[in-house]
Amino acid sequence: MPKFQITCRVTASMPYVWQHFTSELLAKLAPPFPIARIIQFDGCQANDQVIIELDFLFYKTRWNSVITSYQTDGQSHVFVDEGTKVPFGIIHWRHEHRIESVHSQETLVIDKILFQTKYKLLDLLLFPFIWGMIAYRIPLYKKYLRQPKTL
Repeated sequence: MPKFQITCRVTASMPYVWQHFTSELLAKLAPPFPIARIIQFDGCQANDQVIIELDFLFYKTRWNSVITSYQTDGQSHVFVDEGTKVPFGIIHWRHEHRIESVHSQETLVIDKILFQTKYKLLDLLLFPFIWGMIAYRIPLYKKYLRQPKTL
């Protein structure tokens, strides 16, 4: 089962980053292709649903996930989305989102991905695509989650 982690350090407080984990941010994090349209975004709490339509121009499909867990301890927020309907032959999808305070104006955004298809070869073929889809977010996290300086 392929798995990986990508970590991004952003210049913002953890509460600011958490406040901006919204459908608007999700839309901004989408790569340019395939075209992603958010159909439903309930939030980042347990049992919330997220449904995204992926448009490959000649083919459309949906990516459905449910938030299976959420926890916070004041220094971090952690939620997990698990795929209920995932394209590309993926039979298991687990994405842990971790937002951790480093100090008052610095936060880590950590994405931990675990996925599986029916075939090891397909796992290997999809790995760079999925890794790239998540790594693509790093500069966008830095851009859209940067906390404005106050005077």
